[in-house]
Amino acid sequence: MVRIGDIELVALNDGVCKLPQGFYVGLDFATHQDLLSDDGLVHIPVGCFLLRTGETVVLVDAGIGDLDLGWARGGELPAALRAAGVGPEDIDIVVCSHLHADHIGWLNVDGAPFFPNASVRYGAADWAEFVAGPKAETRSKKTMEALLAADRLEPLDGDMVTIAPGLTARHTPGHTLGHYALVVSSGSERAVLLGDAVECPLQLEEPDFHALSDVDPVLAARTREALWRELEGTNVAVSAAHFPGLQFGRVLTGSGKRIFGPLG
Repeated sequence: MVRIGDIELVALNDGVCKLPQGFYVGLDFATHQDLLSDDGLVHIPVGCFLLRTGETVVLVDAGIGDLDLGWARGGELPAALRAAGVGPEDIDIVVCSHLHADHIGWLNVDGAPFFPNASVRYGAADWAEFVAGPKAETRSKKTMEALLAADRLEPLDGDMVTIAPGLTARHTPGHTLGHYALVVSSGSERAVLLGDAVECPLQLEEPDFHALSDVDPVLAARTREALWRELEGTNVAVSAAHFPGLQFGRVLTGSGKRIFGPLG
């Protein structure tokens, strides 16, 4: 658990993705064998983040769901929520950084909203790609259409949109066109939840590789660079949905390059 001023921020893991080396386009694994598990794949967590801000409880991203897709397995989020002292009924708002299947999995279960009292915020620009378009992902389409029918959706449009006290959605397009990072602020303290705007902390040191799932790799690279310039050398706590161990750190200046360093 990380405390940002008066806001409590808890990282929760729903499961694991096991990705082939080719998922990281342009990364030379010959010099990064430490990223590989014994099976030759890159294992990354499927992260969600719980925030308690004032009287509002917010969940950022909703995992894979209770599924084993071979390349990804979920199912751990409900137990993680209970361990944090929260039930699905306690969630007031779910914010999806974007609509990829590993971020919307628990939104709708057995035809009903899993978080019965929550509104769902998402980037409006993702709707055409993942729901309405000819290449829409089946699971994302069914999930979002079910939530639309249940009148649970509140799309995000524009930049720096207030979600709850101390929580603001910042438009960070590239990974998807409707991707949002979440800015947490209380008093003089601040954190940024990057979603999938950054897939791996190594992208600080080696900015030229990207994830195969980036909808617009060129725009995604520009967005990452803008984020790094803003965060470098500050005390802002940073994490992302797939960072190893869902760890928080800071963007530091190393020997001629940026690095991901510890808090404090």
